[in-house]
Amino acid sequence: MTEQKDKSRASKSFENLIKVKDHVPVGLPEILKSPHVSEGPGRIANSPVPSIFQDDRGEIHRLRVGHRRMNVLYSKEGVMRSGYLHPHKMNDFVVSGKVEVWTLSEAGTLKTPYGAQEFFVLDPYTPHILHFLEDTVILEFWDGPFSCWYYHPYRRLVQLQNSLVENTTGLLQHLVPQDNRNESSGSNRSSLFWWSAGVVMGIAVGAVLATTGGRGRRFNS
Repeated sequence: MTEQKDKSRASKSFENLIKVKDHVPVGLPEILKSPHVSEGPGRIANSPVPSIFQDDRGEIHRLRVGHRRMNVLYSKEGVMRSGYLHPHKMNDFVVSGKVEVWTLSEAGTLKTPYGAQEFFVLDPYTPHILHFLEDTVILEFWDGPFSCWYYHPYRRLVQLQNSLVENTTGLLQHLVPQDNRNESSGSNRSSLFWWSAGVVMGIAVGAVLATTGGRGRRFNS
């Protein structure tokens, strides 16, 4: 309990240290000209699909269903992700757990919690943080090709917060070959599993959206 309180106090202290001195044009391509923004890591956009990335924060499952690129994220309680902005709308469905979504607006940082079976949308060119209040699984996809930029005030906070919850710096990545025609039957079975998992996830999300009539809470910049 004491350790959790210390982490919470430290996180608030970090947040108070991060100030933005200029007016950032949130929601517009002009935000890319801000000194607080720089091009994001190409390794994310160029990661093999399908693949699984694992570290102390959790897992990122990168999938492609039809022509749609999707990520399924498992994140542990206390973890922060992102600190990015994207040129296309980002759509997220909370499968389980609870996440607090931070978005930058002209009034400052807005924080809104989302729980299981809730859907939210992040508008283009809107800096954001995902702060996981519980162990959480999220499905996310974009309305265009994936790319990202760092928003450094948020990215620094993400890195500082995660330094409190990560125990090791080790990374482990399992990759599934994208073309298994010359692979063994075992690899073929693995590829079939990934394909089936993607189809099932797509059907599940489609069913939820159909049931709710596509309704969900939306972040407008």
